[in-house]
Order: sequence, then structure tokens, then C-alpha cells
Amino acid sequence: MDWVRPLHPSAVPAWMIERATQRRLAGDWRGACEAAAVDVDVDLRAIRRVHGADVADEVEGDLRHLVPDLLRWHLPRGRPGGLLRGGAWFPLALFPDGHALAARPPVWHDRPQRISVRFHRIAADERGGARDDTLMLLRDRWDARCTAELLARSGGVTRLPFFAPDGQRLPDDEVAGDGPEGQVELALEVGGQGRHADAWAAAGFDLEVLLFRPEWGPDRIDPAAFDRARTDARDTVVNRSLAGLRPVHTWLVEAAHRTLARVPALRLVEPWPSEPPRVLPWPTEVDERAGLVRIDLRGRCLVLDRLDSPRPRARLVSRLPRGETDEDRERAEVAAFGLELARMPRMPFVLARRPAELTALLRGDLRPDDLHPLVRAALFPERPPRPPAVTGPLRDTVRVRCDNATHEVVIHDGTFTLPHPQAEIDRERMVEALGGGVQGCVAARDGWRDHTVRMPRPMRRLRDELLTRVWHGDGPGVAAALDGGIDPHVRDERGRTLLHLLPWLSGADLLPRLLAAGLRVDARDVDGETPLHSAVAHGSPDLVRALLAARADPKAMSTGRHGRVAAWTERPDLGFLRQLRR
Repeated sequence: MDWVRPLHPSAVPAWMIERATQRRLAGDWRGACEAAAVDVDVDLRAIRRVHGADVADEVEGDLRHLVPDLLRWHLPRGRPGGLLRGGAWFPLALFPDGHALAARPPVWHDRPQRISVRFHRIAADERGGARDDTLMLLRDRWDARCTAELLARSGGVTRLPFFAPDGQRLPDDEVAGDGPEGQVELALEVGGQGRHADAWAAAGFDLEVLLFRPEWGPDRIDPAAFDRARTDARDTVVNRSLAGLRPVHTWLVEAAHRTLARVPALRLVEPWPSEPPRVLPWPTEVDERAGLVRIDLRGRCLVLDRLDSPRPRARLVSRLPRGETDEDRERAEVAAFGLELARMPRMPFVLARRPAELTALLRGDLRPDDLHPLVRAALFPERPPRPPAVTGPLRDTVRVRCDNATHEVVIHDGTFTLPHPQAEIDRERMVEALGGGVQGCVAARDGWRDHTVRMPRPMRRLRDELLTRVWHGDGPGVAAALDGGIDPHVRDERGRTLLHLLPWLSGADLLPRLLAAGLRVDARDVDGETPLHSAVAHGSPDLVRALLAARADPKAMSTGRHGRVAAWTERPDLGFLRQLRR
């Protein structure tokens, strides 16, 4: 989740941010979530009745300050299309008796890009995928009250290190100066030269390499790192051990305090009596009273202490392999720290590493205007607001290879104009009737509406540009493409029409427009499914009712491996379909 790159314009489009922001600022958090395609399954009355007023008020406060478009922006995405990646769920906040307010992306990448937010009990056999605590630890990625924390996590007070408040990159002779930002810049520059141990010193830490027993073998500890007679080798190993962390050192003190404060909060999250002890995967047997925090590295760890002193300390120590115990080692740990390493609160790695936004900006992978508006305002408060990019029409001219020439195929008002006389087109049809395949300009036109015809590559790219807007759910973006003259009768590689794909689209009601353009309400895809099949599987009740009003056949049977009638469903919100099955 720490990989940041520019999003596709349709992933979190400008219209979505604008509509969600207007409703959120007006106090309509449900409307804001709906504008950002976030489904909220939270019953505040039931929470108040079962869990009490305090829990209900806290949940409602989190929902009122939830920025759903910012949540969508920061959820992890997969390659190459940048769609939301499933396989994980993200607790936003924990509550007593084993409950959490959690966000879940779609389970599969080929499902509508809607996010669900639920208040539910964390079950011992949780089947929603792996748990990712990033959003619970970094509330600036979804909570309007915390967006300014990203600047602090990046080591800034009045500006982002290496940047002016207006977003301009500072020249080299103006960095590493006085002030907190200058200290961060110096430490990051030193660390960038591979001198990671010196970077800790530049940031104001005392870095120590702790020696337990020199005779331990290399399977437990690298002797070169702790042989005082081999200073060069020791420094090399220490720098190599620290290389993978790359923190903003000055933030680590605050991160350590948050880690210590989090331990009592986790202890309050007790499982229900009917659940086994493993219901909560967060370790709560740690001891935060000593004021020690550890950061796990590869084969080693850093122990932070003296957190409230002018010069905190970081001690690099080895770790025993997972699952192994050693009484001599445990006694040595107790003698050095007062308790074993295993009982020290562990700082989550996402709090220890520098923010991905800072790294991407420094590398040039991101520009300030590529950030979400709230993030840009937090990092660059003096940067003038940039008008949001509006998703415009697609190109209306495609150049394709046709025989030995390159021709232009023009798409205007939903029709194709080919640079060929009718006699040449008829000749292509004759070849097709004899069992051949159409090519060039004719294939470009026919393949748009018939998925079995292989289109020239430039035409496939145009179709992919349109369908990318569909997969991301950018309804106004698709409407803009249609306004620009794109033929609405396109089919994807599974033979689905835009009517089939309506459950993916939000922000615009395209059904009347597509029906008026002549799309058949009972068109079949490769599995014999109609748009009603798709709506029943993935769409809203309103979309199902609208298709039925347009005379979609509720008894249409698909022809795939597991054929089904369009109206067959167990969804409780589509109970009105039951009477249509008879």
C-alpha cells in the first residue's frame, strides 16, 4: 500500500471529488459516500442499542469525517489497469468487544469498483481476506480531521522537506539548513549516500550496536557487526542492516509514542465470550510501561528508548529466528532492556517508513498536482488550487493499416466513416461469406460491435480507453465519450454491451440514452446473459426495476456452464423478483 503513482483520471474523477466534497461539507455523509461509490452498511440505532451511546457516537463521528473519495484514492490498486485490488480488508477504527469499522474493496478485480464500509464483529474465521491495518494507523488517508498529519509524518512543520510551501522544489543550496525541515533534509541526504548510521546521528539519535555474546554463531548474529576490532566491517554491516528502513527519523519519536498508546487501546478490544481467544490477531501480551519500542528489520531490530530526552537512542540488536527460544539470550535481553524483545511493543512498519508521497515527489514520480486536493492542500498550503481535470471525449479518428496503406477511420455521431467506396466494402463481405476474415478499415468497424471480429490494434486501444472508464465506474466520463460521437454499440471481449456494464457505472443515468440509441435490452453476451442478469448480480434495485420497466425478460435463461434465469437471486434487496419467477 506504500506504492504511490498517478491514478487514472477515471479512478477518482473530478466530478466524484466535487460531489462528495459538497455533500460531506453539508453534513450529508451518506450522500458523500454514495457520490464516491462507497456503500455504508452501518445501523447506528442498532449500535446504540447493543453497544451503548459512546460507541455509537464514536462510529458516527468517524463516518461524519470520512472522506470517501480520499479513501478510494488510497486503497491499493493492481496492475496494469489500476483497479482496486481485492484480497484484503482494512479496519478504520477498533471498538470494544471485538468490533471494527472496516472498509472492503471488491473481492475480484472484474467486479464493480464499489467499496463497502461496515461495522461488524471480527470473526475468528474471517473470510474477507488478509487484514491490513494501514488505514487504521494512518488516518490521514481517510479522516478529514487528520489530513494535516501527512506533513508531520514527512518531517515538516511549516513546509514539506525539500519543497517550498507552493510546491516548488528547493534548489540544492537552500536545503539542509536550520530548522526541523533542514534537519530532516540533512538526514535524508546522508542516508541517500548510503551512510545510514550517520543519518541517525544527523537526525539527533544516539545509534548503538548492542553486544550480547560475541561467541554466538553466524546463524544468530553476524560476528562482523559486533567485532569491535573490525570497525570497517562493522560499519558496513550496520549500514546494510539499516538500509531497508529509510525512515523520517524525527517522526519516529511521535510514532513510538503512538505505538505505546495503542497497546492499552488494543487490550480493550476483548472478544465475545463465544469466540475463541484467537479472534483478535493483535498481540496484547506486550509491556508498554518500560517506554521501549522495537522496529523489526531483516534478521535484526531497532530498539528505541529515551523518547522524551533531547537525544533519543536507537539500539541495533539481533533477533532469534522465528519460533526459536534461548534462555541465555532472554536473560541477556532482560539485563540490557529490562524485558525480552518479544514483549516490547512493535512499531508497525508503515509508521516507521517515510511516507510514500514524499518518496514519490522526491523521485519525480509524482507532481504536486497529481495528489488528491486535500493532500495537496496539507503538503503545499500556498499552492494555488488547480482546476480539476475534466474527463473529455475520446479521439474520433483512428489510423489503421489497410492493405498496403494507412487509412483514417472517423467515428462521428455514433457512426463510422470509412475511406472506401461501397464496391471495396462489398468485396470484403464476399471474402467473409466464403469463410475468410475482414481486415483493415472494415474490421475496425465490424469489431467494434462484434467481439468475434479481430480489430486492428489502434482500434482495440480506443475500445480499451472507453472500457477503462467503464471499469473504473466513471459514468460522466463515458457520457463525455458518447457526447464526442463514440458509437455506443461497443462490445467487450466477453460480448457485453454497455447495458450489461451499467452496474459498473456511477454518477450518470445512461440507461435511457443507451436504449434511445438502439441497444437491445435483451442482448446476449458469450454466456447468453442479458443486461438483467448483470444487474441482478451486481447492480442496484433501481437499475433492476428500470430494466424491467424497459421490458427486459426476467425469465431469460443464460447458456453458460451454469445456466440461470435472470430473476434468480437470493439478494434480500431484490425480493420483488420472487413473484416474477412463477
